[in-house]
Amino acid sequence: MEYKHIQTTTALRNQNGIKAHRILDIEDKHLIFQLWLNSDEQGRLMVSMPEEYRIGEFIDLQVIRTSRTSYQVTLIGRTPQKFIPIDGRAIAV
Repeated sequence: MEYKHIQTTTALRNQNGIKAHRILDIEDKHLIFQLWLNSDEQGRLMVSMPEEYRIGEFIDLQVIRTSRTSYQVTLIGRTPQKFIPIDGRAIAV
């Protein structure tokens, strides 16, 4: 599988604010994921082909808080295996 350059090293992932998020659910064309660490708040991301994703799979997201109640989410792609957390967390740090 091809990965984007910014996904390939820990330094680049940190520099670009990329984290691995587990897909918690898929509703219609939306992927549901845990938004923040230490929070039950969930985010929704619309995708054109939800059938390509599976619940429990990790995707790389760039989540930027734009205000107290708003955020911007960019889907980077599937998470490379070496960045998937092995301890059961829903978000890799």
